Amino acid sequence: MTKRKDGVAGIDDGALKKRITIEKSDGRPWSELPMDLLGDISRKLNLVDHLAFGGVCRSWRMSALASERDVIASQPPLVVLPSISADNVLSLYNIFEENTYQIELPTFASKDCCGLSSGYLVFQDRKGQDELWLINPITRHELKFPTPPTNISHATITSPTTPSDSSIVALSKDFVHLLFYRPSDDKWTIYKTPEPKCFYADIIVFKGQVYVLTCNGKIWNLRIQSDASLTLFAVCDNPVRCFTIVRRFFFQYRPNVFLVASDDELMMVNFRVFTRPKIFKVDLETRKGVVTNSLGDKALFIADMSRALRSNPTKWGGLNNCIYALDYYLDPIYVLSLEGKILQSLQDTGSSRCRKCTFYSSYWYFPNKCFHVDFLNEN
Repeated sequence: MTKRKDGVAGIDDGALKKRITIEKSDGRPWSELPMDLLGDISRKLNLVDHLAFGGVCRSWRMSALASERDVIASQPPLVVLPSISADNVLSLYNIFEENTYQIELPTFASKDCCGLSSGYLVFQDRKGQDELWLINPITRHELKFPTPPTNISHATITSPTTPSDSSIVALSKDFVHLLFYRPSDDKWTIYKTPEPKCFYADIIVFKGQVYVLTCNGKIWNLRIQSDASLTLFAVCDNPVRCFTIVRRFFFQYRPNVFLVASDDELMMVNFRVFTRPKIFKVDLETRKGVVTNSLGDKALFIADMSRALRSNPTKWGGLNNCIYALDYYLDPIYVLSLEGKILQSLQDTGSSRCRKCTFYSSYWYFPNKCFHVDFLNEN
């Protein structure tokens, strides 16, 4: 093996001249490959490779756009892990294929993740000095909102299809206040809890409406048009032990009740690891929660600030009608039955090695929630 002065190892002068001759031949340019062939290739790629594929040239971009919805919507939930050695690297871990995608982002040093929404990670400056920074790790698209008046949690944008025109809704870190900011506002609006001796627990956007859960099992509809209002929408049973006190770098409350939505169902879930969960489907006509003991062909993926129902996880090699629990204190990911029994214990994703990172926890990331955003723009 030879090494050239320009640092290219293993290529002698003759081989290099031969390669240059081939590249200058009249062969068909890569940009002119048939669209059918490009489509077949792009649909077989994993998520990160598919995005890179679309950035090669215009024809490859058009092929990627044509298969974008199918490719991204078909991706399984991924575990988000920060790097323990860099402030600008995230790892997305696929528990079913046991492989990791590393993504380099602008630095998030001195920032904490306070929400995941429509494919965006929401970062808040620890000292409360910088703006809220939202970034989609897949598309690299960024959004910014003014600094909130207090530390927040469970932040979510209200318009996934047009994030640049979206409002943002969040809970205060102590779960006492509900905050929102609209593009037309010059400051954040703050709501106290609607009932005495009650805390907020979760926020979700379902069918274009913002719903807020309080720890007494009540679901409220937040309207943030010109005349903002918070009105009672539905009632479920009063949850059992709705908060857990966890100790990380300091004591912190963590809700055990939260809202989950699929395309046509809104649910309230009361869940603690290794206990039998209680799941309520909200009847949208009677506006009452009805206990359900089956998720059918769906599985529920749960973490601190991210959760979702996904249909037919068997296509990734997973299980239906169960819960995938990603918990701060559990190195493995446990797959639990709806009776709270352990069905599987999946490989350690490295979450225990990340406890001193800018993230306090690992999270589920749902690629299917970001395919509405036009991430392959002309520029």
